[in-house]
Amino acid sequence: MTNRSVAVVHDGPHRTAVALRGVVAILLGLAALHFRIYSTLLVGAFAAFAIVDGIVRIVVALRSTGRDRAWLIHALEGVVGIVLGVVVFRTATSLISLTWTIAEWAFIIGVLTIVFACVVWGRLHDAWLWLLGGILLIVLGGALLWFTLGGLVAPGVALGLFGIVYGVVTLVIALRRHPA
Repeated sequence: MTNRSVAVVHDGPHRTAVALRGVVAILLGLAALHFRIYSTLLVGAFAAFAIVDGIVRIVVALRSTGRDRAWLIHALEGVVGIVLGVVVFRTATSLISLTWTIAEWAFIIGVLTIVFACVVWGRLHDAWLWLLGGILLIVLGGALLWFTLGGLVAPGVALGLFGIVYGVVTLVIALRRHPA
């Protein structure tokens, strides 16, 4: 069994974790669109998403320490998510503060995703999707900041669209077939 086939065998749990993250982000986005004026619900939902996402990222990082030289980036993303989730639970009291916090998360995770794409470029078939995802996160973070100027309902709509777009891009990355 070659190193390449070993990487393909162990890729399943990683792709499943990425797909799960995408599905949860889409569900969060749909909930935000439906409950766009219920700030307490959205604060709790995003905080839970950030913490679970962070835990999944750390688990993926720990499972890939021997095979993936970018494992530290996954671990750092996980720590950022967990810390942000705890901060959101403790300090975000309104839709505006939640939106700004999510924008900060999007900027940080976007930059880390771009770094990840650069580290694995040429070795990972879909590195360009990771790069696109990182750029998209940064753009969506900027859009979240812009939409906070639109009144009470706009942040809920922005959060909803953010969750759906982020979830779809994440699912595309997870479901994309890799050559064996």
